[in-house]
Amino acid sequence: MNIRLAADLGKAFPDMRGFSPRNLEYMQTFVKAWPEESIGQQLAAQIPWFHNRVLLNKLKEPLEREW
Repeated sequence: MNIRLAADLGKAFPDMRGFSPRNLEYMQTFVKAWPEESIGQQLAAQIPWFHNRVLLNKLKEPLEREW
């Protein structure tokens, strides 16, 4: 599904980058890991996207990620 979605997003927004199937998978994981909007926005704004990906890959427990 992410391959098709990545292609569709690439066609719809040709000037934007970052819609690879792998990045879309990380985006889905991110939303599931931090489902509360206020928490997700605050945490995500404080660290770069790469660091969010590292947290998602290495820490499975929500409390560990928030710490």
